[in-house]
Amino acid sequence: MQGDEPRSMGRLGSTFGIKGYLKVQSFTEQPENLFDYSPWYISRRGDDWREVQVEAFKPHGDTFIVKLHGVDVREEAALLTGMDIGIRRSSLPPASDGEFYLCDLEGCTVIGINDVCLGTVSRVMDQGAAPLLVVSPSDRTKGDRKERLIPFVKGPIVTDVDLESGIIRVEWGEDY
Repeated sequence: MQGDEPRSMGRLGSTFGIKGYLKVQSFTEQPENLFDYSPWYISRRGDDWREVQVEAFKPHGDTFIVKLHGVDVREEAALLTGMDIGIRRSSLPPASDGEFYLCDLEGCTVIGINDVCLGTVSRVMDQGAAPLLVVSPSDRTKGDRKERLIPFVKGPIVTDVDLESGIIRVEWGEDY
């Protein structure tokens, strides 16, 4: 597992109303669980994380809206749309035996068919039917230097996850 830097657990969506509220996209299994963690950190991809405090939140249809401390008007909230919401790993409860958080996969080496090193998990995107491992080429990767997106589907694609050794084995070829 990497250090205790914030891990993306959600995203700030569009503004809502005139008092600085924002829609929230939660990447947690139960969307409301995102509000159990404090503090939140926000960032645009590639920028530094900055700490924010949740002032209020409430359900809105099948999603949530949030009011962040110091964000009091729609124009201030508009500057935050699209930012990732990060939570420090140390703020999360321990995973059950034999289970792990998707963020624990970041930094693991991905080994594909014929024991070929495909690269290192740089992040996990959980926005569809299955989470996607974003695998960046590593120093050990030969040939193509592009990122790979590998569906995290246990069994047919992901055959083994060994967090102690930092290795994920996949049925995925170098040329996929």
